[in-house]
This record gives sequence, C-alpha cells and structure tokens, in this order.
Amino acid sequence: MTCLLRNMPDPVTTRESIWLPFMQEELECDEETVIIGHSSGAAAAMRYAETHKVFGLILLGAYTSDLGDENERESGYFSRHWEWEQMRRNVGHIVQFGSKDDPFLPWEEQQVVAEGLGAELHKYIERGHFQNTIP
Repeated sequence: MTCLLRNMPDPVTTRESIWLPFMQEELECDEETVIIGHSSGAAAAMRYAETHKVFGLILLGAYTSDLGDENERESGYFSRHWEWEQMRRNVGHIVQFGSKDDPFLPWEEQQVVAEGLGAELHKYIERGHFQNTIP
C-alpha cells in the first residue's frame, strides 16, 4: 500500500478547477485509491467521485452548500446539484465522520451527505470541525 500526503495547491479558495486536476494528474487517484477529505477536501473528494472510480472515500466534516460564504462560493463545488447516484456507483466504500457541535457546518448538511451517499456515518457530539490539537 502506498500512502500519499501532499499539500494541495490553492489552499485558501480550494478551487475545484485546480484541486480535481491535481488529484487526477499529480496524486493519480484511481480505482485503487482511498481518498481522505476533510471539509473542502471532502467536497473535492465527492466531486472527484462523480466522474472517477475510486476504491473508497473517508470524509470528515462533509457538507453540501457554500454556507453563504463567498470563499466557498468561489471554490466552484457548490454551483450545481450533487450527483449522489453517480458517486455511489463510482465508489466501493464510503465512511463519513461528523460532529454535531461543528462550529462551521450545520448537522443537517452532514446528514444530507450521509443519506445521499449511503455512507457509514460516525456521529460525534464533541469533536467540532476535527481540528483540535493535542495539548
């Protein structure tokens, strides 16, 4: 097994037009790949899975809208409907982690992702946006 951990380009706006080609061309995500995506990375993983077969998705803090945020709107992920059925066809295994106390993402959006993908949802109540550091 090979594990790649690379910094993504365009880390602030996280543009789909930059991230998805990077995932295909630089990271070479394919049918043997498990993509782990957190927050904007979860949105990128889901959009990638709409048009590419991958072995699995592990999503943390996944959401479905731009949340009224200009930066999220500019990313491009939220300008169209989600192709849930296509993602389910293209992905072998889908696991999702979400926390009800996420300060950025409404729980309802995280549930929409889980239902749309038929994901194995792991629900927490005190993990926030999964960004805590260990003291």
